[in-house]
Amino acid sequence: MVVLAACGGLVGCGSGGQVTGGDAVGVANENSAEYLDRMSRQTTVTENDALVGMLLLLDGKDEAGTFAGRIEPLKRRRVVAESWSHDAARALTRGRLAYMVCQACKIKGGIVLHVFGPSRRYCLRELQYMEMMDTGTQRGEVSGMELVAVLARADVYIRTGKVPNIAGEIED
Repeated sequence: MVVLAACGGLVGCGSGGQVTGGDAVGVANENSAEYLDRMSRQTTVTENDALVGMLLLLDGKDEAGTFAGRIEPLKRRRVVAESWSHDAARALTRGRLAYMVCQACKIKGGIVLHVFGPSRRYCLRELQYMEMMDTGTQRGEVSGMELVAVLARADVYIRTGKVPNIAGEIED
C-alpha cells in the first residue's frame, strides 16, 4: 500500500499538468446567481464550468477569462492538484469535485487523509461521511444539480464550519 501511495495509486500523483482547451471561456460577466441557474439545468458539468464555480465559491467572481487562466490561481491555492491534466470540455468527475471542495474548504478529514494526504477517493469518502455529497463512485460524472448542491453546502461550511442538512438548516 505504501508503494501505491508513493507511485500515485492513492494520492493521484503522476505526470499530468497538460491543459486541453485552455482558451475555453465561460459565460462573460456571469454572476453567482446566473451561474447557479445555468448549472442547475445541465445534465453534466464540464471541468471548465467546475473551475468557474470554485472561483465563485472562493472569490465571489471569476476574472480569469479562460480555462487556463482559472487553473493557475486554483493550483496556487492547492484546490486543483499540480499533477492533474485538464480538459475544459471533459465531464467533471465526483472525485475531482470532492478533492477541490475538500481543499477549498480546508477539510482535514480523518486518519486516512492525514496519513496519505488528499486524494479524489478519500476526499469523496470524507464528503460523503460529512453528508456534503451523496453516495456514488469517484469516477461518476457530476450533474449540474449535484454541483449546485455541493457548492451551496461548501459555501455554508466555509462561513460557519458546519454542513447544512437537506433543508438548508444548520444543526448544533
